[in-house]
This record gives sequence, C-alpha cells and structure tokens, in this order.
Amino acid sequence: VPAAGLLEALGWIAVATMLAGVLGAAHHWDTRRILSFHVISQIGYILLGIALGTAAGLAAALFYTLHHIIVKANLFLLGGLIRRVTGSHDLRRSGGLFRSHPRLAALFAIPAASLVGVPLLSGFWAKLLVVRECFAGGNYLWGAAALLVGGLTLYSMLKLWIEAFWKPRPEGLTAPVAAIPTRAWLSCSALAAITLAIGIHPQPLLDFSTAAVSAMPLAGGSR
Repeated sequence: VPAAGLLEALGWIAVATMLAGVLGAAHHWDTRRILSFHVISQIGYILLGIALGTAAGLAAALFYTLHHIIVKANLFLLGGLIRRVTGSHDLRRSGGLFRSHPRLAALFAIPAASLVGVPLLSGFWAKLLVVRECFAGGNYLWGAAALLVGGLTLYSMLKLWIEAFWKPRPEGLTAPVAAIPTRAWLSCSALAAITLAIGIHPQPLLDFSTAAVSAMPLAGGSR
C-alpha cells in the first residue's frame, strides 16, 4: 500500500477514534469513565496530526501530546478529589461543590476548559495547530470532524462541571468528611499553572516540538 494510502487510512482511523471517544464520554455519568473516554478522543487528535504526513503536522501532534499529558493528569487528580469529598464517582450522586469547595471548582475549570480548547489555555493552541494543518493540506472533512469533536467535548465537560459543582447536592446524600491534603492542592495548582503558562505563551513549546520533529530523519522531506 502506498505511503499516501496509509496516511489516508490513519486519518480516517483518527476521526473514528475522536468520535468514538467523545461520544462515549458524553454517554457516561461516571467521572472516571468520562475522563477515560476523553483520553481516547484526544489520542484521535494526535493521530490526526501524524496522518497529515508533514513536519508541521508531526509538530502539532507532539505539541498536542505534551499538552494532553499535563491536562489529563490534572483532570484525573481532580476527579479523585471530587470522589474524596463526595464519596462517589457517579455524577448523579454529586453536587454542590461550587459552594462547599470553590477552590476545587476553579481548579477543575482550568484543565476542563483546556481540554475543550478555550483560548488562552494550552488546549486552544494544540487544537488550532492540528485543525489549521488539516485545512492547509486540503483535508477539510478531517478538520471539520476535529471541530465537531471539540463541540462535543464542551458538552461533556459542561455536564461534568454542572453535575459535580453547580447543581445542589441530592437530598438524602451525605458526603464523607475528608479534607484535601495540601500536597494535592499544590500538585493540581502546579499543573493548572503550566496549562495557563502554555496558553499565554505557547511559543517555547511549539519551538521545542518543531525542533524535535526536524531532528527526525523521516521528517526531512516534509514541509
């Protein structure tokens, strides 16, 4: 099979991966499952960058990978803190954390918004690089799929935030008395700060990604 055919197949596999992951996340009510399905959808974005077959596409994929490691690690840590203070991973048994734990609500909002691709956060640049390369290479359906998945990601993240933080806690449910350790606050705050720093000043990470790709022998002939 020609290399172009393999890249074309990989691109459609990436689109299917993005859609399968984000639809799975939208379906579930368990925090762990939602975040795990979003790992799948975000891997689709990374595969899409690789499938473009260009140095810029590979740099976008590397940038996206590094961004996602930071954001998803923070989301899983914060998901564990939600479980710690509510006693459940089930969003239907959660609620009221915006009032009882406003700092947790604010910290969760940063990586959640970055996962969606909100401007001034690392996820905005990660998605922009991939989508821009899709359209630049004439892969309009891939780019449109990436934008659609971003919209569906917004839906599932809003559902998670509203259910865990905004809605009142269901009557009859008592949360366990569990303090959040200082080291947990520091870890999540540090990851959130990195997400903000990349969002405000993405050039160093982009330069690193571009330099790393340019050092790859297979990328020498790509644009």
